[in-house]
Amino acid sequence: MDFTGGVSDTGVTFNLEKLGTVNYYSKIPEQVNDESIFIVIKNYEVIGINLGSLMNAKDCDGIVELILPENIIPVDFFYFLTKELTSYGYMMNVEYKMAISPESLKVYQDYWNKIAPLMKMFGLKEQPKKKTKARHRFVKGLSEVPLSVDYNGSKATVYWNSRNELIIKKGAILVDKAPLTKAGIVGFAGRFGMQLRQEHADSIEDNVLTKDVHLRSVNEVGTFLYFAGTNSWLQLISPEGKTLDELTIVK
Repeated sequence: MDFTGGVSDTGVTFNLEKLGTVNYYSKIPEQVNDESIFIVIKNYEVIGINLGSLMNAKDCDGIVELILPENIIPVDFFYFLTKELTSYGYMMNVEYKMAISPESLKVYQDYWNKIAPLMKMFGLKEQPKKKTKARHRFVKGLSEVPLSVDYNGSKATVYWNSRNELIIKKGAILVDKAPLTKAGIVGFAGRFGMQLRQEHADSIEDNVLTKDVHLRSVNEVGTFLYFAGTNSWLQLISPEGKTLDELTIVK
């Protein structure tokens, strides 16, 4: 793999020609590319993966930014990467499903295989395989705890009322528009989010909730509020600063 690059006090850049660009940061960068994928690493483990944002990047060892080549759709590759990292042994907690064509899968796998040596150099390594994905248990005592969301322009207070019911409180701010791919189309998560909003159209005015909205899962909450793009279990925060993942994961 041929590349050119540069080194600064805060990171390293690898220009990979037709494979796009890979940046490694030792601290959070000042500017964020909306179509970049960010892999947040601490103690040789992925603690966050985000599309176009740097949530969950505090106190990390490093951040890898993937600026994808033109033939790769960021939203689709983000989903592919969550599955690939799951195969590495990481718990990605991505609940939604996306159909990717065999032709695109071949392109994405080829790209990932070519940049994998860089990822290992940055600290990404395979983990011992886990038999099952992360599971979360509903805790009745949490039903009265206000969980705050502040992600990518969306702000909300959410209550996990029962096992299959989460309540987004009136006054929540929704992300305005679903992100577009480089091809100018709305991805799967965006379409799902718009469908959820249509189902609750009478509760939304100017992207603000005028009434409480009841949804069935943490995934639906994230897709409804900000069109997914991150692990929503990490975006619901208790008054003490703990994520819903920390509070409910079954170890």
